[in-house]
Amino acid sequence: MPKKNYLSREEQIIYTKIVKTDVIEHEQIKELFPDYAPQKINKLCHTLISKGYLYPLKRGTYIVNNTPADRPVIKNPFALASYINKGYLGFSSALRLYDLIDYEPFTVFIVTENKSSEKTVGNYLFKTVSMDVKATGATLHKNVYVSTIEKTVFDCFYKPQYAGGYRELSKAISNITHINWNQVLNYFNTYASDALFQRTGYILEILHKENLLALPKYVLIEFKKHIKNNSKLIPTGASKGKYCGGWKIIDNLGKEKIISW
Repeated sequence: MPKKNYLSREEQIIYTKIVKTDVIEHEQIKELFPDYAPQKINKLCHTLISKGYLYPLKRGTYIVNNTPADRPVIKNPFALASYINKGYLGFSSALRLYDLIDYEPFTVFIVTENKSSEKTVGNYLFKTVSMDVKATGATLHKNVYVSTIEKTVFDCFYKPQYAGGYRELSKAISNITHINWNQVLNYFNTYASDALFQRTGYILEILHKENLLALPKYVLIEFKKHIKNNSKLIPTGASKGKYCGGWKIIDNLGKEKIISW
């Protein structure tokens, strides 16, 4: 028979008060029960952890399980991210929050200015990515801080591996219905290298020519102003590939794979 982790009367009092909360901090529990001594709250939290009703996310912060479990029950991984590192959700996490991809990524990306780390919680990997001065352009969406659609486009082209690669990224971009391309260009003009302009412009032109993306003419004109030296589509990839003279790009991935979706 499965083990039943019965709660004592005082454990039940605390758990009933916090069960509807996804995440609770130790200080919040103390505020909810001002008549309890700190040592008593510490002991009750410890027993709730041992019985599987709480899961320690980090020192003084707990995930609240609806039923006792050995692993954390994560109801909203995007909301949980803010307790792991302060920043905004980006890359494939942002694409999912804007419903531009239809699958649930099990890696949650947090963008910060100067911190990089990884933390596994349950089935999710929370990956914090340092973007230095590029860690900007966030908005409140679905009760979490996430990069705007315009900044998401820039971030994903800047680090396409965190967006699932060019195939997933191009599919996501084709699903965009409202976007301020002037703002996108502003991010590129502020932060992008010429090579990044070339790689991005090459992908955008493919989508535009295949009628997969409605793109104002001036956008590609602005991107083409930055064509300088030969560059590989995937910088760390093979040097062989189809050469696109119009963008001075060596396509070492292939158009067929980019739009194979």
